[in-house]
Amino acid sequence: MRQPINIIIHDSHIGIWQDDPADSTFRAEIYGPLIRQMRERGWAIGRNDQVHRHYRCLSPDRRVGARGTLLCDIEISGRVVKVDFWSTTAKQENRNGRRYDFDKMARMSKLDRLRVELEFRRIVAWLESLAPVEVKRRGGENLSPMERIQKGYADSWHSDKELGRPVCKYDYNRKSADGHLLEQGQTVWIPDSKGRMLRGQAFCNLNSMWWVIAGGALFNKGCSDIFANVPCDLRTKRNARARRSRLEKELQTAVQRMDYRRAETLKTIIFGTEQTFMIWARDKRAYYRSQYAGYSTDTAGAGRYTKAEAEAECRRVPHELEMVCPDGRHVSFDGRAAA
Repeated sequence: MRQPINIIIHDSHIGIWQDDPADSTFRAEIYGPLIRQMRERGWAIGRNDQVHRHYRCLSPDRRVGARGTLLCDIEISGRVVKVDFWSTTAKQENRNGRRYDFDKMARMSKLDRLRVELEFRRIVAWLESLAPVEVKRRGGENLSPMERIQKGYADSWHSDKELGRPVCKYDYNRKSADGHLLEQGQTVWIPDSKGRMLRGQAFCNLNSMWWVIAGGALFNKGCSDIFANVPCDLRTKRNARARRSRLEKELQTAVQRMDYRRAETLKTIIFGTEQTFMIWARDKRAYYRSQYAGYSTDTAGAGRYTKAEAEAECRRVPHELEMVCPDGRHVSFDGRAAA
């Protein structure tokens, strides 16, 4: 029998853990046979082309698979083998792909959910034939927000043994957006996903992250997003970033449709009379997308920035970034000649 194995299942993820990261048999007896068994069950599994292209030394540790409308990613790293599943028919919200959406199981069709659960059961049953197995399921779908926090405290290695919860040791990890130091259980105000302000109660999580119970829901917020005092205007939505991103998407759509009158109107709303610039990343050989999030290899998908915004970002990482002027000229701020 092998040494004991811990299995952690969360949403559509299953992690196979063991204590010894230097165990050379982990790959030969767990990672390889797992892939072979999934192939026998109808999964088409091969190398991850993106990893193989950019990080060839890691390619043997990464595999991707497909079966029907399900996709999976398999990875071995140290003392863990991880398998993530997602569905090609699920509703997508993350611009980088369905794999990066939250709540992937809830987004799947009933049939796909059952298929993933069946894979979990088959993997667990196989591992139980090899070693002592302990299975933990993470997730608080049927728990109240306070119960989810308490469960997290009980499971966390970072909890103080006497207090039964994590302790914030550094003031910078509890400094609020309005400059106050947060305390466990105090009343706070936070913006929701649409920028509307909610009143809630804050509880320490980990590092600068805090749990906030507001409106019957549980939020995980950085201390810099939390207000200790009532904001001056509760009716004002704190969604400038989301608003800008949405308007830029509409601008790109208008340009693609050759609706230049609408594009001009949107450009005026976003930037006024200022000229717009782009940001070129040398290492990615691509442009920044809107709001510094992601990359695009063509100008149609590139984000637009004011000169001050583009210059500030390029000066922050001058050895990697260049400012692209309206006439297409690249400006470098590290003394290197730009293309």
